[in-house]
Amino acid sequence: MKKYGTKTLAQVAERGIEIADKGFPVGPTLSAVNKEEQERLLANSGEDSVYLKNGRPYEAGDTFRNPELARTFRTIADKGVAEFYRGPLARKIVEAVRSKGGNMTLEDLASYRPVETEPLKGTYKSYTLYTVPPPSSGGLHAVQLLNIMDNWPVKSWGPNSPAYIHHFAEALRYVFADRERYLADPEFVKVPVKDIADKAYAARIAAGIKPDRVAGDYPSGDFDPKHDKTGNTSHLCAIDRFGNIVALTQSLNYFFGSCISPKGSGFLLNNCLDDFADDPAGLNAPGPRRRPLSSMAPLILFRKGRPLLALGSPGGTRIFSTLDQIILNVIEFEMSLDEAIEAPRFFSFSAAGKAGPLFCESRIPEDTRLALEKMGHEVSVKEAYDRYFGGAQGILVLRGGKLLQGGADSRRDGAGAGF
Repeated sequence: MKKYGTKTLAQVAERGIEIADKGFPVGPTLSAVNKEEQERLLANSGEDSVYLKNGRPYEAGDTFRNPELARTFRTIADKGVAEFYRGPLARKIVEAVRSKGGNMTLEDLASYRPVETEPLKGTYKSYTLYTVPPPSSGGLHAVQLLNIMDNWPVKSWGPNSPAYIHHFAEALRYVFADRERYLADPEFVKVPVKDIADKAYAARIAAGIKPDRVAGDYPSGDFDPKHDKTGNTSHLCAIDRFGNIVALTQSLNYFFGSCISPKGSGFLLNNCLDDFADDPAGLNAPGPRRRPLSSMAPLILFRKGRPLLALGSPGGTRIFSTLDQIILNVIEFEMSLDEAIEAPRFFSFSAAGKAGPLFCESRIPEDTRLALEKMGHEVSVKEAYDRYFGGAQGILVLRGGKLLQGGADSRRDGAGAGF
C-alpha cells in the first residue's frame, strides 16, 4: 500500500469496518460450508464463535455480523500493520496457536516479511498473460497448459466436445506430473520454470497425446534442475478509473481455515501448512522460512499490449484448469465473460504417473461423457454447478477500456459492482 496505494490504511479499512459492523446477508454457499464445518468450529473456537450463531450454523438469509473483526480493523487502522505482527494482536495469535498444541513464537510473526516478485509471463496465440510465479504452481501451470492447448484446433472442436475435453484432460495429466516432481519454494529448491513454460516442451507433450485414447502413463519432463535436497481461497478483481488493475487471490486453505480464532479478534487462522508435503524428504517438505506450494493463479490477460481480462478463482488444484477453461471459452469459443464462467467444467490429474478420474459437471452432454469413456477415461459426474470447480471472478475489458464486463461464478457466492 505504501508503494502503490493512493489512500491511507485507515481510509481503505473504512468499508471493511462498516461491513463487519453492520453485517451482510448470508448466501447459500456460506451457509452450506458453515454447516459442513460446524463441528470443527465448535471444537476449535467454541459455541461463542462469531462464525456460528449461538453454536449453530448460519442459514441463508441470516445476517452475519462480526463486531470483533471491526474492532481489529480499527486497531490496525489506528496503530498500523505492526500492531498485527508485534503488538497485542500478535500475542493473541501466538496464544491461540499454542493453546491448540501448535508451535509458534512472537519472533515468528515479528520476523515475517512479504516478498515482491516479478510476474510470470506467458503467451497464447496473440495474447500475453501475466501471473504469479512459484511457490504458487497455479500460474506456471496455467501458462504450461495453455502452451499445450496452443498446438491444437481448439476452436473447431467446440466447447463440451469429446475431442476438446479429451485433449485438455490429457494435457492436465502431464502438467500434474511436472507439478509433482518439480514444484516447491524456489528459495530452497531450483524450480525449472523456463523449461516447464517452454513452447517446444509443450509441443512435445501435445505430439505425444493420442487423439482417440488415454495414454495411461504420464511421465514428467526430464530437466535435471539439481534440486537442493536440504530442502479456502477467495478471489477478487478490481479496476479503477485510471485503468489500474488488481487480481487478488488469498487463502485460508480449507473452508474456515483451521477454525481457530484468536480471542476477541474476529478473524480465523489459516491451515496452509497442510499444503506442505507429508514426506519430510520431499521437495515441498515443511521447514524454517519455507513457503508451502500453492495452486493460486491470479492473472491478467493482455491483447496487443492492452488489458483484456483480469481473472482468478479458488478451488485448490482445480484453479489453473478452471482459469484456462474460462480463457479458452472467451478466446476460442467467443463467449461473454459470464457465459465463459458459467459454462460446464471438467477436471483431471495424474498421481505417480497414473491418470486420475475425469470429473465432469452433469451439464456436459451424456453422449460426450460416453465418448470419453470409450477413449478410456474414468468419468465421474458431479453436480450441475459444483463448487468443487472453484468460484471464478473476473473483469473483461472491452472497447479500449470504455466498457467493463464483470463475471461472478454462481458455483459460489460472488457479485460484480461498479461505482
